[in-house]
Amino acid sequence: MISIEEAIQAIDDGKIIIYPTDTVWGMGCNPFNENAVNELFQIKGKKKEGLSIILNCKEQINEYCVTNQIIDNIIDNFLPGPITLILKSKKTFAKGVTRNGNIGVRIPEHKTSISLTEKKPLVTTSVNKHGKKIAKNLEEAKIIFGSQCLYIEGEEPEGIESTIIDLTKNKPEIKRIGALYSTILEGIIES
Repeated sequence: MISIEEAIQAIDDGKIIIYPTDTVWGMGCNPFNENAVNELFQIKGKKKEGLSIILNCKEQINEYCVTNQIIDNIIDNFLPGPITLILKSKKTFAKGVTRNGNIGVRIPEHKTSISLTEKKPLVTTSVNKHGKKIAKNLEEAKIIFGSQCLYIEGEEPEGIESTIIDLTKNKPEIKRIGALYSTILEGIIES
């Protein structure tokens, strides 16, 4: 296990870390480091471009993504929390992070994962080989990925993936119902 300080340094050094979030165990790296992103794709077995990043606070979303009043309303009502917003990116990330100029954005309600993003965003993807079951705990993660990753402990995840909402088109679209779903969310999306 490594500390949060060691994990932040490892991310800067292009390493891949496995860490807890509010939803499931996350695997991540520096979203601007091409080699780290390529390695993450390789060890995960991911082929298709498009990842999510964790940001430290709501204000950073405007720095990294295109927003409007509808998006700001969803951000204000549901973040931090177990939701991923697909937004148009304002930044150029390493190849593979965005898909068609869009990026997934999370602000978990989780001390450990947020503390890893104090200086810069962090890629976040579930801890599994592509298409396989997500690791339920650190022990399973270590069996799957061994010494290919560094590991950090923290508050245990809830175990349910985030709800994904695509906000890149005229009408918001729920892509995956996950940990967050409510009539309030439905009402905001329908309006």
